Amino acid sequence: MSFDVGQTRSRARVSDSEKVLWEGEIEGFSAGGSPEGHIARVVESAASRSPVDAFDTAAGGSTGLHGRIPPLEKLGARLHAAAGVRHLYLADDAVTSHLGAFAGEPGVLAAVGTGLVALGAGSQGVARVDGVGPLIGDKGAGFWIGREGIIAALSARDGRTGGSSALLERLREQFGDVDDVPGKVACAAAPIAVVASFAVEVATAARAGDEIALGVWRAAAAHIANAVCAAADGANLGPELTWSLTGRIAEAGDLLEPALTTAVAQRFPQACRVTPQGTALDGARHLPGAGRALHESALVAEYHHG
Repeated sequence: MSFDVGQTRSRARVSDSEKVLWEGEIEGFSAGGSPEGHIARVVESAASRSPVDAFDTAAGGSTGLHGRIPPLEKLGARLHAAAGVRHLYLADDAVTSHLGAFAGEPGVLAAVGTGLVALGAGSQGVARVDGVGPLIGDKGAGFWIGREGIIAALSARDGRTGGSSALLERLREQFGDVDDVPGKVACAAAPIAVVASFAVEVATAARAGDEIALGVWRAAAAHIANAVCAAADGANLGPELTWSLTGRIAEAGDLLEPALTTAVAQRFPQACRVTPQGTALDGARHLPGAGRALHESALVAEYHHG
């Protein structure tokens, strides 16, 4: 079985050598929790909901690991007891996103959803950029966009510079009384997801021509481009860079472009953006056979029972 743990949602897929047998979702991982515990719940959920209740191999990527895979002995033993897992492969979610996008070929993949992480990988190196969480990073991602939008809305309410009346109106539509917004965010079970959800409203306001909202998206494009270029440099990928973008924020291409591609081209004039071949969940299936450079990095670990 394959899994992909994100901040907004977690996905699982059960398949044999020929076809997909089941696919489903559960809630995403909340910052501050245990990634191992959440991964266990994803696998156990798949075992209880799919037509197969035991898996020889479980492989996937997870947010919340920040580029360092914990020891897998306890998780491996739990999964063996609960779902018969004999072989466990766990990676930083940047790795599975990259494998899904490039199927093992060199390039840079920026996964931009609630958070942002860019991974450059090739024969000469592996480099992971950002992916450190919304409190100290993830600039240009869904949480960052939603937060910038909420700040602009509250600035308009207060009469501060940089405010947007259009975003203020959308904040009222989503949350009701603006005075209640801080409390609703603070008391939410998943406050990061709540703030990130406002990125949709920032996109709507931008498409309607609001200059503040448009500026947020232009800034997001610059942050994403910076991460792509840094990952390319770190992995020594050279001037003929191949890069791609995935995640829900990537779906707003009309707002990110042409600023995003232009910014990458300024540092890598021969760069070529390509469409991802697949998703992080697709990439999880390639994890056991991933290249040597990835398996020798701190971004992938494996555990075998017995």
